[in-house]
Amino acid sequence: MKRIVNWKEFLVLFIVIGGIYYISKSLLITGGVLAILLLIDGFLREYDNKKRGEKQSEEIRKKLEEE
Repeated sequence: MKRIVNWKEFLVLFIVIGGIYYISKSLLITGGVLAILLLIDGFLREYDNKKRGEKQSEEIRKKLEEE
């Protein structure tokens, strides 16, 4: 399966990683914070996709009721 890379998101993540490492000077802390950020990002994407799916299904249901 081909995945499309979002270069803007990749750049922002790279800057955040650099900033966290600059502040903490520790790879373990940087890795931990990065793992938490990626986990939160995954949950937010899942929530957003769920809401979009519910909205689309509601629009389809309304169109079918009109017919």
